[in-house]
Amino acid sequence: MRFDTRLRTSLVALATLLAPLAGCDDTPTTAVVTNAYAPAAATSVFEVWWSTTLFPRPVAAGATSETERTVPASDFAYALLAPGWSPESGGAPPRLVAVRSADPLSVAAHDRLRIVVSPDTFVGDCATGPPLDEDDAQLIVERIFPGAFAGASYDPATCRTTPASGDGGDAGGPDASADADQDGG
Repeated sequence: MRFDTRLRTSLVALATLLAPLAGCDDTPTTAVVTNAYAPAAATSVFEVWWSTTLFPRPVAAGATSETERTVPASDFAYALLAPGWSPESGGAPPRLVAVRSADPLSVAAHDRLRIVVSPDTFVGDCATGPPLDEDDAQLIVERIFPGAFAGASYDPATCRTTPASGDGGDAGGPDASADADQDGG
C-alpha cells in the first residue's frame, strides 16, 4: 500500500509540474514567397533567402511558394529574379537580376511570414525601379547566391551579368558558364 501511495503522489506531482507545458504553442514559425509580378510580366522569382531560410524552388509570376520553416527574426529578404523565364520552360534562366526587399521583414514565433516579391516591395530591378547599391549587390552576388554568378561579374546599375572574360555578353543563369564551356566560348 505504501508503494502505491508514493507512486500516486509522485504521478500527481509530475502532472502538476507538466500542466503548464500542456499550453505550449508548438506551431512552427513559417514563411512563404508570393511572386506579385503580373503573369503578363513573365518575371519568375528564381530563389529567395530570408534570415536563415532558403526558398530554392522558382515561383512563377502570380504564384506562391511552398511553406518553409524559419525562425523568428527581422531581416531583409534577398532574391534572384528571372525576367522572361518560366519555371515550366525547363533549363536555366538566361538572365538573373539581384534584388533586396525595400524594408526589413519580420515574423514572430509561431507566425507566418509572407514575402511578397514585387516592384513595390523589392529594390534592384532596373526595369521597374532603382538599382541596388554596390554593397547590397556584392552581398547578394558573393555571399547569398554565389553559385548563380560564378565566373561572372554583376553590374547593379544595369542589372547585367557579364562573363569574367569581359566579352560583354549577358551570362545570367546558374549554368551560363557551363553552357559557354560546352560551346567553346
